[in-house]
Amino acid sequence: MTRSDAPPRFAVRRATTADAAAIVALIELNVPSGELLPRSADFVQLHADHFLVAEREGRVIGCVHLDEYAPSLAEVRSLAVVPEAQGLGAGAGLVDALERLARVRGYATVFAVSNSGEFFRRLGYEERHIPELDRERSSVSRYKGVHAKDLGPASHRR
Repeated sequence: MTRSDAPPRFAVRRATTADAAAIVALIELNVPSGELLPRSADFVQLHADHFLVAEREGRVIGCVHLDEYAPSLAEVRSLAVVPEAQGLGAGAGLVDALERLARVRGYATVFAVSNSGEFFRRLGYEERHIPELDRERSSVSRYKGVHAKDLGPASHRR
């Protein structure tokens, strides 16, 4: 099979309520390590329009959640990729698609609270202090840093 005949590594699309079980399973893979907070199927179904999934050969291999934090500020949450698909670029593809969705929805800045600072720095994020977030999470945060990326002026479309 030539490179041009090879199936695409993955495709990113908006999640549907039918993806809830696969998304929950992906997130659950990362809960024991403390990297992600658990999400219920009900939560995912209720907020499906805020999730994106990476799919390969009909199987969901990754997910990410765009969560509004303030009118012009959104958070990258629940970013997960199955172990066997790591290294394909699905995580970066999901974040790129999330940024495009955030722009369409009018957010000026997206941020991630994560122990994966190097990953986000490679995607153009910078370590940043967000005063509201610093106050809210200062006593409970188990994460090393906040990384943010400016997308441009917010247009306040949702």
